[in-house]
Amino acid sequence: MPSLVRAALGTCFLLAAAVQAQTPAVLRDLDAQGRVTLTAEELQKLIPNAKMSRVTAKGNTHYWRNEPGGSFVVSSDNRATQSRNSTAQGKWHLSDDGRYCVLFEWKTVETEEWCRYIVKSGDAYYATKSEKNGTEKVYKLEIGN
Repeated sequence: MPSLVRAALGTCFLLAAAVQAQTPAVLRDLDAQGRVTLTAEELQKLIPNAKMSRVTAKGNTHYWRNEPGGSFVVSSDNRATQSRNSTAQGKWHLSDDGRYCVLFEWKTVETEEWCRYIVKSGDAYYATKSEKNGTEKVYKLEIGN
């Protein structure tokens, strides 16, 4: 392998490793930027009417806006399956223990339902199953107006 190609590949691997190192994977990765778990009161102010988005593990991007009554319509770009965009009905609520809960009623794939603690680190929001276990996975969640 020519040295120029080898050097280029090495640079690509280093850049990929740097990007991966910057992407938080577990809860403790957020500690350096002052991780805070949002309270039920904070979520009650933030979540209604919020524009939400996330990128799934498969690479699909989902977008929705939380309606005050607890419903939404979610859109997916279906990038991972090379399919056309799709939409589904959804519901959201805040649990008694301060988690954000959603139900996606997809038409062509299994219904998705989950509740997650919302953690803020720097200017970013993340969803996680546990707010206490440092090795728990975190999922970036865009929350805006």
